[in-house]
Amino acid sequence: MGLAIFEGSGSDGEGVGHAVMGDGVDRQVAPLARAGAYVTLAGVGVGGLGIVLPHPSSFNEPALIALWLFSALWAMFFLIYAERLPMIAIRLAPAAGILQVTAAVIFSGDALGAYATFYLWPCFYAFYFLSRTDSALTVAFLGLCYGSTLILMNGSDAASVGDLTHQFVLTVGSLAIAGVMMLALRDRVNALWTRLSGAARTDMLTGFRNKHGLVEVLATEIERARPDAHRIGVLSVSVGGIGRVSKDHGHEAGDAVLKEIGRLLDESTRRIDTVGRIDAHEFAVVLPETDEHTGFLLAEQILTRFRRTYRERGTTLRASLGVASFPKHGVRAEDLMQAAESAAQVADTLGSDRAVVYSADVDDALAAETGTAPKDGRMHLATVLSLAEVLDLRDERNAAHSAAVARYCEMLARELGLPEQRVNRLRLAGMLHDIGKIGIADTILDKPGPLSPGEWDQVRRHPEMAARILGAKELTDIREWILMRHEQLDGHGYPRGVSGDEIPIEARILAVAESYDAMTTDRPYRPARSPEDALAEMGRYVGSQFDGRVVDALKRVLATVDAPTLI
Repeated sequence: MGLAIFEGSGSDGEGVGHAVMGDGVDRQVAPLARAGAYVTLAGVGVGGLGIVLPHPSSFNEPALIALWLFSALWAMFFLIYAERLPMIAIRLAPAAGILQVTAAVIFSGDALGAYATFYLWPCFYAFYFLSRTDSALTVAFLGLCYGSTLILMNGSDAASVGDLTHQFVLTVGSLAIAGVMMLALRDRVNALWTRLSGAARTDMLTGFRNKHGLVEVLATEIERARPDAHRIGVLSVSVGGIGRVSKDHGHEAGDAVLKEIGRLLDESTRRIDTVGRIDAHEFAVVLPETDEHTGFLLAEQILTRFRRTYRERGTTLRASLGVASFPKHGVRAEDLMQAAESAAQVADTLGSDRAVVYSADVDDALAAETGTAPKDGRMHLATVLSLAEVLDLRDERNAAHSAAVARYCEMLARELGLPEQRVNRLRLAGMLHDIGKIGIADTILDKPGPLSPGEWDQVRRHPEMAARILGAKELTDIREWILMRHEQLDGHGYPRGVSGDEIPIEARILAVAESYDAMTTDRPYRPARSPEDALAEMGRYVGSQFDGRVVDALKRVLATVDAPTLI
């Protein structure tokens, strides 16, 4: 029989929604058409057995064989053209199946025979996959066909009218009742599936999305953002002190605080943002149309509200927030979530109660430093990195420059054979080398033309300002390197005017790394130079401004590394 099953969205708006392809073909049609074709082939096989096995003499064998062949061809057509069938063809297929069953009943010569049971097949598929309206129309069409067949085959025998009516009512009525039960069962299964599907994506305590659900939302937002290169922010919030609340006041109090924090985040964000609880004491927020700068400002606003809410109560709760953005910090949902969580961990390492924009450099620097630095040193480093974040937010170009200088410093230090600890310290110095510029006006930093003598004086003071910012004793070495990176071997540098071996090798590395990256990137006052021109320019000043060993090391490094991948 020519059956085809499909998921309908009939006139009464029920059924599973369709995902329509660009050519107008429903994506749900193909698999359902194939399934209907397989059922039809099964019907052909069962019906064929009725001819092969002993059967009543009333069978019109040639007609039945022709019908089974036609049904088989019908099924093959559905298999071959499943990807191209329009929805209307699928919705009419159960009616076609009923017509083929009706033909089989007529060719069997017995309207009350076994072939009438094949009416169950198209009806049951209609009940399960079609809307209520379509299911009702299918049963009505079956009644019309079967009633007409009973009258056509037995209408001249007045004595059998009662039996025919009885057979019709029992057959169609039983199918209708079975259909109602199947529709009710389908609704219950769909509702249960919806609840289970929602539960798999929802945090049962707070009612917000769980990590799985939030990653799905983020993945969807990324797909939407790709065509127009829109930004997406991810905010990770790690809450400390929940364990103490639970210990002092009970687990119910801890749960109540988690619910309250979820509401605080929801009220602090926009309607288009999505809040989720991704771990026991961690939340996250997906921020469409948001870059890392805007995300950082939002994080600061949330921190302010968090402090106001919980410090007034005298609690020990604290928050560490991490910010990451698409596509700068990752192009996959999982990578972005991991970046935001890593930034939140950095914020927690730095003493919590702060927000940190994700940076692989900060991650590595803290991994190298916090294991040995005392608490006061870590707190000072936290302050310095916070200032560096402010500088990055002020000028995104500066953030890229600092990251590149840090990478060059690391590679040059390794190329020159410095110990691993000094490599890590020098990389941190590269990250912080421009921190003194936080005291220089934007009008000077972004000036397109030559600087005046007074403006040059301000620029030349930024190493000393950096030294004052890096005043903790734990940063003494880094402070000295940054302070002396503008000194020259011939004594004509600043701020101290020292020369030769008085300049530490780390300061000489910083000077080469900073100068090379500055020359090979665009500046307000000039376009970028090619790597070859930059190296040639540096070569002219070897022995006077630059250390020849460091310049040679840079040439070896650049020969093996693709410079654009450094940032």
